[in-house]
Amino acid sequence: MNKKLKIDPERGPLVAEAFTLVASGRFVTTDAVWKMATSLGLRTRRGNVLSRQTFARMLSNPIYAGWVVSGDLKVEGQHPPLVSRELFDVVQQQLNRKPGVVHKKLNEDFPLRGIVKCAKCGRFLTAGWPKGRTNKYARYWCYTPNCHSVSVSRDDLDWLFKNLLGMIQPTAQLLAELPQRVGPVWQARVDRIAGERKRLEGQLAEQNALNQKAVLARVRGDISGEDFEALKASLAEEILRIQTALTTLNSEKATMEELLKQVQAEVVDVVGAWDKGNVNQRQELVKGFFPNGLVFSHELKFFEPANTEITEGFLRYLTDPDNFGVPDGI
Repeated sequence: MNKKLKIDPERGPLVAEAFTLVASGRFVTTDAVWKMATSLGLRTRRGNVLSRQTFARMLSNPIYAGWVVSGDLKVEGQHPPLVSRELFDVVQQQLNRKPGVVHKKLNEDFPLRGIVKCAKCGRFLTAGWPKGRTNKYARYWCYTPNCHSVSVSRDDLDWLFKNLLGMIQPTAQLLAELPQRVGPVWQARVDRIAGERKRLEGQLAEQNALNQKAVLARVRGDISGEDFEALKASLAEEILRIQTALTTLNSEKATMEELLKQVQAEVVDVVGAWDKGNVNQRQELVKGFFPNGLVFSHELKFFEPANTEITEGFLRYLTDPDNFGVPDGI
């Protein structure tokens, strides 16, 4: 029988909080987090206290991040992850004490991450803040082994991309086709926001419940005043993060919706939409025009002809320069 794993409504939030506490770095050892989670009520299915060894294995088990591992085989499971893969990676770094850069899937600092590909290997570029001699520098680069063919500053790549957007001159055909082109993207966005709001509201309820458990544990004397303050700080930080994310969702303006309004006026400002949008809006905007992503060449310092949309655009320009634009081309 193929049974899907489910998140335990009682122990799940406590396990997730244990991961968060380890990742926060507020506690010197994982033993301190183990004691904290135990005082909050973390137990086995039979109601027993987790041993230190069991707790340590739990923190290293990728199944909580949505993976199923058997030997050297690692596949994405069908069960819902209890913690994000980013959080799981941070915890592994804390456990192994190996410093590194952990990237968020969507990062306001790097809106082109997951959009731009390396011209040589075809893999999406990664991004981060590598440290120089004195400062950190925002960069995109190819991290594929035996490739590493692209390394470009964030500001340079953003400037080149905005120049590319600036070349887009909307034609009559674009204005007519834009609602159909962005319709599926917009509906996906509406669905994503609804799902994200529901998830965040559930997380907020869990954090408030953990807050109450922490107060009760302190009243009973199960945790010290110092540990209690550290736990309260971690919970407050997580609650603020969730509330901020909810506020962003509730107040977020849809870039695609604005573009559709502009279509009615037959004046489309693509660069302005990019400048005003947040990371989600920017990603949806660029995927609307370049659904297959963009291929960047470090040697040419430009987006290669391997980009189908760009190549077709120049070919159309040669045959009909009066109808030069996207989606016909650039």
